Amino acid sequence: MSTRTQKQSQLRKLILAALFAALITVMTFTPYFGYITYGIVEITTLHIVTALGAMLLGWKYGAFLGGVWGVTCLIRAFANPLWILFTNPLISMLPRILVGIIAGLVFAALSKTKLPQYVCAGITGAVATLSNTILVLTSMYVFGDMVESYREIFTLIKSIFGTIIGINGVIELVAAIIIVPALYKALEKARKSYKI
Repeated sequence: MSTRTQKQSQLRKLILAALFAALITVMTFTPYFGYITYGIVEITTLHIVTALGAMLLGWKYGAFLGGVWGVTCLIRAFANPLWILFTNPLISMLPRILVGIIAGLVFAALSKTKLPQYVCAGITGAVATLSNTILVLTSMYVFGDMVESYREIFTLIKSIFGTIIGINGVIELVAAIIIVPALYKALEKARKSYKI
């Protein structure tokens, strides 16, 4: 591959990453799009976008997209007292960055096997979803009471959030297994057409 072709490919990847980042931002702040809320139950669809970006562009871009998701989650948490736990970047950002990295690495490893691409995509979607749920719950329990003034409220709501996120995780897992392979197939076809 010539230097010019490599630069064009990198530019296309950068543009695609920017589109994914914009989509994450729009979905975050559009009601019932990035976060589907019913009372205190909230289901996210942003892990799907992050996983797809990581699958198409690799783990480094996955980390970037996870970071965008984390930043938008952090900003959103400051506007909603119910999600005060997510004002801690170790809870809102770190797990999401790791989700992007994990999704990219898992898909790259699975792509080297003889499994069909839609199976690789489905497994990656499932792993990304489980990673998000496990990492967010773990970070909540480890870092949730770091700020002294919020320690009592963190202790009170950690168990509530743990239950809610656990239930959400099951719904998000099923959605990812169904949606990720279908979207990946369409996006991969477009990616090949534009030689990204």
